[in-house]
Amino acid sequence: MGQKVYIWSFKDNDLVGISFLDLQIYIHQMISIRNLTLVGDVFRSVCLLRYQEDCKALSLASRDPRHMEVYAVEFMVDNNQLGFLASDADGNIHMFSYQPEAKESFGGQRLVKRADINVGTRINSFVRLRCHVGDPPVERKLEAAYRHVVYFGTTDGSFGSLLPLPEKNYRRLLMLQSVLVSHLEHAAGLNPRSYRVVRQAGYISSGSCLMNAQKNILDGDLLTEYLRLSATERYEIAKRIGTTREQLLDDLLEISRSITQY
Repeated sequence: MGQKVYIWSFKDNDLVGISFLDLQIYIHQMISIRNLTLVGDVFRSVCLLRYQEDCKALSLASRDPRHMEVYAVEFMVDNNQLGFLASDADGNIHMFSYQPEAKESFGGQRLVKRADINVGTRINSFVRLRCHVGDPPVERKLEAAYRHVVYFGTTDGSFGSLLPLPEKNYRRLLMLQSVLVSHLEHAAGLNPRSYRVVRQAGYISSGSCLMNAQKNILDGDLLTEYLRLSATERYEIAKRIGTTREQLLDDLLEISRSITQY
């Protein structure tokens, strides 16, 4: 690890260096998929590297310019879309994307922040697996076959998962989440929406510019509270958001099915 990234080739029972690249301060996390490598720096956030085999060149494709103490990195795969996950010292999960056509990416030089959430503890490990394909209809099987679920472990021993959702499912569950925030009686009167907002203490102490919270990640713990409501309450909430309780239960069941590997 350290400051440099090397690529070696195994030839004649020996390792031969073919390319290298100087990066930020200290690299301690790296993960690859095809010719792309996601790198996490101990203080300077994440960057995306690209290896071109024809000219044996390793180059910097894009990076996040903010200061962030990265704990772990991983790819988020959703069919033909690829996202980049990073956890930090403030207990946040950030998801970036490479969008050279977006204005805020400055022609692809910067990774675009797409989503974030605070989980209340530091994540030090990600594991990515293909979504479980069980007994759903053929169309859903095809969708799930090209989606990956990312599991994470934390420094306090807790465990969780991240799953990409189809747009329609996300919109329905987002409305459900908004209703549940005001409908349920929360422990000690605490607001779950406020709790999940990304913390930025690390950005402030490092002198880096603050950023707007992107959110876009649903709170699975809050959504499952819908299952504990009475049939009447489920019906009323579903009616308020313009859908049926059967549809909401089906959406939640699909999530449970996708993240269950055994």
